[in-house]
Amino acid sequence: MTQPLSGRTCAVTGGGGLIGSFLVDDLLALEARVVVVDDFSKGRRENLAHHGKAVETREVDLEIAGTAADALEGCDVVFHLASRAFGVGHGAGRHWEILQHNEAITNNVLDALARLRPSHVLVASSSCVHRDDGPDTVGELPLFDGEPEIANWGYGWAKRFLEQKAAIMARETGIACTIVRPFNIYGERYAWQGTSSQAIPMLVKKAMDGEDPVVMWGSGEQRRTYLHAADCAAIMRRLVETAWHDGPVNIGMAETVTVRELVETICRVAGLSPELIADTSKPEGRFVKSNDPARLLQAVPGFVPTVSLEEGIGRMAEWYRREFA
Repeated sequence: MTQPLSGRTCAVTGGGGLIGSFLVDDLLALEARVVVVDDFSKGRRENLAHHGKAVETREVDLEIAGTAADALEGCDVVFHLASRAFGVGHGAGRHWEILQHNEAITNNVLDALARLRPSHVLVASSSCVHRDDGPDTVGELPLFDGEPEIANWGYGWAKRFLEQKAAIMARETGIACTIVRPFNIYGERYAWQGTSSQAIPMLVKKAMDGEDPVVMWGSGEQRRTYLHAADCAAIMRRLVETAWHDGPVNIGMAETVTVRELVETICRVAGLSPELIADTSKPEGRFVKSNDPARLLQAVPGFVPTVSLEEGIGRMAEWYRREFA
């Protein structure tokens, strides 16, 4: 089954953000009508500026009760990406705060969806819902199997609650619902969050600021799979086009690099050669974070990332020069 998005009204909550803005690009290329719902606390208007008046923007803080219904009115397909998410260093001592912020968004958006009844909803969860002591290459583990990723404990629980509530809402309303769990998404439209920023932008900035040595959090040997936001957005769009609703889908690949290898790539792209030091007093999250893409490739047959890590890091270097030079 396929459901063309051309001519349909698609809402993207968090549409000014990293993944959301690439999704807006994809949807407009398909000649969908796009409504961006964003408070621009993290998302950036600059990420949408190249579309001019082709995008309708509804500036709304979805944490405020009652705002979501008006923001999503008239939308036939909803991609719900909005959340309060930061880098691993932000979570320590803030897990309750992070949970509460994200729960407010979840409750407001899902309540609005249950009343408005769009035909299809995609809900962005997170790989943080998976437990730390699971297999190195993670499939779509059961939702309440042990504790979520401890370094992102509050955020992981918030995303678990989002998934469960979305599933219940979808079953009782008949709304088709796709749930995705992205793994370590990065890209050049990142909005710098200072010391709360995620790993790749933090490391790019350290290297290109001329820091020597460059200090890596944790051992530097922890392994991650990374996917560019443009590829993540394309997967989300294709999942909705094919009306996928047969369980959550991890968005990520199996191949990993160490954080040290990641920093070496950044330095090579930038023409730098600083000393690299591992600070094991800092959190590093689970040691290996890799995705088993079996369900992803079942849902999106033949998917191959279009942006290599080398190319993506080059784009991030340009992001740094644009933002900080």
